[in-house]
Amino acid sequence: PDSDVCKDKADLTDAGWVIFCLLMIAFLAKDMISGTKLIYYSSKTGHRIGSRIRYFIGGVCLCSVTLFALYVSTVYNSAIATSNTAIIANSVIVLFIMEIDEYTFSAVDAINEKWTEHAADREVSEMKDEIARQRAQIESQQKENDNQRKKRRILREAVERMQESQEAAIATIASDSESAEYEDEDNTDAHQVELVDQITMPCEAEQNMQCTSSTSCSMANVLLMKA
Repeated sequence: PDSDVCKDKADLTDAGWVIFCLLMIAFLAKDMISGTKLIYYSSKTGHRIGSRIRYFIGGVCLCSVTLFALYVSTVYNSAIATSNTAIIANSVIVLFIMEIDEYTFSAVDAINEKWTEHAADREVSEMKDEIARQRAQIESQQKENDNQRKKRRILREAVERMQESQEAAIATIASDSESAEYEDEDNTDAHQVELVDQITMPCEAEQNMQCTSSTSCSMANVLLMKA
């Protein structure tokens, strides 16, 4: 019967929304992460400018489509979902529509691999070229590092040789100065000995004269006593 009172017969609970969120995360997280990675790779200066533009456009489109699918699913289920089973069914339908392109590509590839071979091979060849270029850069950097290490080793050896030569020169100068001091001391000692000899010789002569005079006096006294 007709009534002015509205009755809410919906049995949609929080459990239904939790299952909806889990489904969205399980199916859309991969595309969101892949789009974020493409945007990140587009900022790398090691890639060519054409590859960076493609990465950026592809990443933005992939993230936009993923977020749009999440928004549409949320709004759609909020509008018409009246039970937990309905929200799950609606989420699965939307996610299935999101995967139609991949299923179509897989079907075409199963029919004839040559139809999809060109695009796949081009991507693979570009990836191989990029890997080869990065490997060449790494090898060149390794060679530069090896050359720098060799130069540092040569400089270190040169510095060590200079230090050794300086130490040898210092030792030679020290030995020469010591020998010069020894020669000066020897010359001083010889000069002092000569001075002593010069001083002692007159003294010995006077002593000999005194002895001679005393001897002559004694002999004169003896002769006088005999006379």
